[in-house]
Amino acid sequence: MNFLQVLRLLFKGPTPQQMAAQLRKPHGFLARKVGERMNAANRPLYEAAWKALDPRDGLSVLEIGFGNGLFMDDLSHRARGLVLHGLDFSKEMVKEATARNEKLIGSGALTLVHGASDHMPFADAAFDRVFCINVVYFWEEPARHLSEVLRVLRPQGTFTTVLRTRSAMEKLPFTRFGFTMYEQADWEEVLQKSGFRTVSVTVLKEPEIDYEGRRYKPESLVVVATRA
Repeated sequence: MNFLQVLRLLFKGPTPQQMAAQLRKPHGFLARKVGERMNAANRPLYEAAWKALDPRDGLSVLEIGFGNGLFMDDLSHRARGLVLHGLDFSKEMVKEATARNEKLIGSGALTLVHGASDHMPFADAAFDRVFCINVVYFWEEPARHLSEVLRVLRPQGTFTTVLRTRSAMEKLPFTRFGFTMYEQADWEEVLQKSGFRTVSVTVLKEPEIDYEGRRYKPESLVVVATRA
Protein backbone atom coordinates (compact mmCIF):
# COMPACT_ATOMS: atom_id res chain seq x y z
CA MET A 1 0.00 0.00 0.00
CA ASN A 2 1.47 3.34 -1.03
CA PHE A 3 1.42 6.60 0.93
CA LEU A 4 -1.55 8.06 -0.96
CA GLN A 5 -3.60 4.93 -0.28
CA VAL A 6 -2.78 5.16 3.42
CA LEU A 7 -3.90 8.81 3.49
CA ARG A 8 -7.18 7.89 1.84
CA LEU A 9 -7.81 5.20 4.44
CA LEU A 10 -7.10 7.62 7.27
CA PHE A 11 -9.31 10.43 6.02
CA LYS A 12 -12.00 8.77 3.91
CA GLY A 13 -12.05 5.20 5.18
CA PRO A 14 -11.62 2.01 3.14
CA THR A 15 -13.06 1.60 -0.32
CA PRO A 16 -15.68 -1.15 -0.74
CA GLN A 17 -12.98 -3.41 -2.21
CA GLN A 18 -10.66 -2.76 0.74
CA MET A 19 -13.49 -3.37 3.19
CA ALA A 20 -14.26 -6.71 1.54
CA ALA A 21 -10.60 -7.75 1.87
CA GLN A 22 -10.59 -6.76 5.55
CA LEU A 23 -13.75 -8.72 6.30
CA ARG A 24 -12.25 -11.77 4.62
CA LYS A 25 -9.02 -11.47 6.58
CA PRO A 26 -8.52 -8.49 8.93
CA HIS A 27 -4.95 -7.27 8.57
CA GLY A 28 -2.67 -4.28 9.02
CA PHE A 29 -3.54 -1.17 10.98
CA LEU A 30 -7.25 -1.54 10.14
CA ALA A 31 -7.56 -4.99 11.73
CA ARG A 32 -8.48 -3.78 15.21
CA LYS A 33 -11.13 -1.37 13.93
CA VAL A 34 -12.61 -4.02 11.66
CA GLY A 35 -12.77 -6.47 14.57
CA GLU A 36 -14.66 -3.94 16.69
CA ARG A 37 -17.05 -3.20 13.86
CA MET A 38 -17.76 -6.89 13.35
CA ASN A 39 -18.49 -7.27 17.07
CA ALA A 40 -21.15 -4.57 16.99
CA ALA A 41 -22.84 -6.05 13.92
CA ASN A 42 -22.58 -9.68 14.98
CA ARG A 43 -23.75 -9.66 18.60
CA PRO A 44 -27.33 -10.77 17.78
CA LEU A 45 -25.90 -13.47 15.51
CA TYR A 46 -23.84 -14.90 18.36
CA GLU A 47 -26.89 -15.04 20.61
CA ALA A 48 -28.76 -16.95 17.91
CA ALA A 49 -25.80 -19.25 17.29
CA TRP A 50 -25.47 -20.21 20.95
CA LYS A 51 -29.16 -21.06 21.17
CA ALA A 52 -28.80 -23.28 18.11
CA LEU A 53 -25.61 -24.88 19.43
CA ASP A 54 -27.42 -26.19 22.51
CA PRO A 55 -24.20 -26.19 24.58
CA ARG A 56 -24.11 -28.86 27.27
CA ASP A 57 -21.74 -29.61 30.11
CA GLY A 58 -18.34 -30.87 29.00
CA LEU A 59 -18.80 -30.53 25.26
CA SER A 60 -15.92 -29.64 22.95
CA VAL A 61 -16.75 -26.65 20.72
CA LEU A 62 -14.90 -25.13 17.75
CA GLU A 63 -15.55 -21.69 16.31
CA ILE A 64 -14.20 -21.02 12.82
CA GLY A 65 -13.43 -17.32 12.33
CA PHE A 66 -13.63 -15.98 15.88
CA GLY A 67 -12.37 -12.45 15.11
CA ASN A 68 -11.02 -10.66 18.16
CA GLY A 69 -12.55 -13.20 20.52
CA LEU A 70 -14.90 -10.84 22.34
CA PHE A 71 -17.63 -13.46 22.74
CA MET A 72 -15.51 -16.40 23.91
CA ASP A 73 -15.91 -15.65 27.60
CA ASP A 74 -19.68 -15.40 27.26
CA LEU A 75 -19.84 -18.75 25.48
CA SER A 76 -17.71 -20.37 28.19
CA HIS A 77 -20.49 -19.65 30.72
CA ARG A 78 -23.27 -21.25 28.67
CA ALA A 79 -22.57 -24.68 30.20
CA ARG A 80 -20.17 -26.18 32.70
CA GLY A 81 -16.81 -27.47 31.62
CA LEU A 82 -17.02 -26.44 27.98
CA VAL A 83 -13.76 -26.97 26.13
CA LEU A 84 -13.50 -24.20 23.56
CA HIS A 85 -11.31 -23.98 20.48
CA GLY A 86 -10.99 -21.28 17.86
CA LEU A 87 -9.48 -21.20 14.38
CA ASP A 88 -8.96 -17.94 12.51
CA PHE A 89 -7.37 -17.04 9.18
CA SER A 90 -6.04 -13.70 10.48
CA LYS A 91 -2.86 -13.56 12.56
CA GLU A 92 -3.90 -10.14 13.87
CA MET A 93 -7.22 -11.50 15.15
CA VAL A 94 -5.52 -14.46 16.83
CA LYS A 95 -3.13 -12.07 18.58
CA GLU A 96 -5.95 -9.81 19.77
CA ALA A 97 -8.18 -12.67 20.87
CA THR A 98 -5.30 -14.28 22.76
CA ALA A 99 -4.63 -11.09 24.70
CA ARG A 100 -8.33 -10.61 25.41
CA ASN A 101 -8.83 -14.16 26.71
CA GLU A 102 -5.68 -14.77 28.75
CA LYS A 103 -7.61 -16.10 31.74
CA LEU A 104 -9.61 -18.63 29.73
CA ILE A 105 -6.53 -19.80 27.85
CA GLY A 106 -4.54 -20.08 31.08
CA SER A 107 -7.23 -22.26 32.64
CA GLY A 108 -7.13 -24.68 29.72
CA ALA A 109 -10.73 -23.91 28.74
CA LEU A 110 -9.79 -22.20 25.47
CA THR A 111 -7.27 -22.83 22.71
CA LEU A 112 -6.82 -20.42 19.79
CA VAL A 113 -5.08 -21.37 16.56
CA HIS A 114 -4.10 -19.53 13.40
CA GLY A 115 -4.96 -21.42 10.24
CA ALA A 116 -7.35 -22.08 7.36
CA SER A 117 -10.56 -24.07 7.64
CA ASP A 118 -9.84 -26.12 4.51
CA HIS A 119 -6.82 -27.62 6.27
CA MET A 120 -7.54 -27.66 10.01
CA PRO A 121 -4.85 -28.63 12.53
CA PHE A 122 -7.18 -30.79 14.61
CA ALA A 123 -7.61 -34.52 15.09
CA ASP A 124 -10.46 -36.49 13.56
CA ALA A 125 -13.72 -36.44 15.53
CA ALA A 126 -12.39 -33.80 17.93
CA PHE A 127 -15.55 -31.68 18.41
CA ASP A 128 -19.17 -32.05 19.47
CA ARG A 129 -20.08 -28.67 18.03
CA VAL A 130 -18.58 -26.64 15.19
CA PHE A 131 -19.92 -23.24 14.24
CA CYS A 132 -19.07 -20.17 12.18
CA ILE A 133 -20.65 -16.75 11.75
CA ASN A 134 -20.37 -14.73 8.52
CA VAL A 135 -17.54 -16.92 7.25
CA VAL A 136 -18.90 -19.08 4.43
CA TYR A 137 -19.07 -16.17 1.94
CA PHE A 138 -15.28 -16.40 1.68
CA TRP A 139 -15.01 -20.12 0.97
CA GLU A 140 -14.07 -20.24 -2.70
CA GLU A 141 -14.43 -24.03 -2.69
CA PRO A 142 -16.95 -24.78 0.06
CA ALA A 143 -16.63 -28.56 -0.37
CA ARG A 144 -13.02 -28.47 0.83
CA HIS A 145 -13.93 -26.62 4.02
CA LEU A 146 -17.01 -28.73 4.66
CA SER A 147 -15.00 -31.91 4.19
CA GLU A 148 -12.71 -30.73 6.98
CA VAL A 149 -15.69 -29.88 9.19
CA LEU A 150 -17.00 -33.42 8.70
CA ARG A 151 -13.59 -34.83 9.56
CA VAL A 152 -13.24 -32.99 12.88
CA LEU A 153 -16.90 -33.40 13.89
CA ARG A 154 -17.93 -36.28 16.11
CA PRO A 155 -20.58 -38.70 14.72
CA GLN A 156 -23.49 -37.16 16.66
CA GLY A 157 -22.12 -33.61 16.49
CA THR A 158 -23.66 -30.58 14.82
CA PHE A 159 -22.36 -27.89 12.49
CA THR A 160 -24.06 -24.50 12.77
CA THR A 161 -23.61 -21.83 10.12
CA VAL A 162 -24.89 -18.30 10.55
CA LEU A 163 -25.00 -16.30 7.34
CA ARG A 164 -26.82 -13.28 6.04
CA THR A 165 -29.05 -13.91 3.05
CA ARG A 166 -28.01 -12.89 -0.43
CA SER A 167 -31.03 -10.61 -0.80
CA ALA A 168 -29.89 -8.66 2.27
CA MET A 169 -26.14 -8.77 1.60
CA GLU A 170 -26.15 -7.76 -2.06
CA LYS A 171 -27.35 -4.27 -1.12
CA LEU A 172 -24.06 -3.56 0.65
CA PRO A 173 -21.40 -2.12 -1.69
CA PHE A 174 -18.48 -4.25 -0.52
CA THR A 175 -20.17 -7.59 -1.23
CA ARG A 176 -19.42 -7.22 -4.95
CA PHE A 177 -15.81 -8.08 -4.18
CA GLY A 178 -15.15 -11.74 -3.45
CA PHE A 179 -18.36 -12.65 -1.63
CA THR A 180 -20.29 -15.81 -2.50
CA MET A 181 -23.79 -15.25 -1.14
CA TYR A 182 -26.61 -17.69 -0.50
CA GLU A 183 -30.31 -17.95 0.09
CA GLN A 184 -31.53 -20.76 2.31
CA ALA A 185 -32.06 -23.30 -0.47
CA ASP A 186 -28.62 -22.56 -1.96
CA TRP A 187 -26.76 -23.18 1.28
CA GLU A 188 -28.77 -26.30 2.13
CA GLU A 189 -27.87 -27.69 -1.28
CA VAL A 190 -24.16 -27.01 -0.66
CA LEU A 191 -24.40 -28.79 2.70
CA GLN A 192 -26.22 -31.76 1.21
CA LYS A 193 -23.65 -32.21 -1.55
CA SER A 194 -20.91 -32.23 1.09
CA GLY A 195 -22.41 -34.97 3.25
CA PHE A 196 -24.60 -33.01 5.67
CA ARG A 197 -28.26 -33.19 6.55
CA THR A 198 -30.08 -30.03 7.65
CA VAL A 199 -31.66 -30.37 11.09
CA SER A 200 -33.15 -26.89 11.51
CA VAL A 201 -33.18 -23.42 9.99
CA THR A 202 -34.05 -20.23 11.85
CA VAL A 203 -34.61 -16.94 10.04
CA LEU A 204 -33.31 -14.06 12.11
CA LYS A 205 -34.60 -10.55 11.51
CA GLU A 206 -31.92 -8.18 12.79
CA PRO A 207 -32.01 -4.54 13.84
CA GLU A 208 -31.27 -1.98 11.16
CA ILE A 209 -27.62 -1.13 10.60
CA ASP A 210 -26.00 1.99 9.20
CA TYR A 211 -23.28 1.75 6.56
CA GLU A 212 -21.84 4.96 5.13
CA GLY A 213 -25.00 6.92 5.85
CA ARG A 214 -27.43 4.37 4.45
CA ARG A 215 -29.74 2.13 6.48
CA TYR A 216 -29.96 -1.61 5.87
CA LYS A 217 -32.21 -4.31 7.30
CA PRO A 218 -30.16 -7.50 7.57
CA GLU A 219 -31.72 -10.95 7.56
CA SER A 220 -29.73 -13.98 8.65
CA LEU A 221 -30.08 -17.74 8.56
CA VAL A 222 -29.05 -19.99 11.43
CA VAL A 223 -28.60 -23.42 9.85
CA VAL A 224 -27.93 -26.48 11.99
CA ALA A 225 -26.70 -29.60 10.21
CA THR A 226 -25.37 -33.02 11.07
CA ARG A 227 -23.90 -35.93 9.14
CA ALA A 228 -26.18 -37.26 6.43
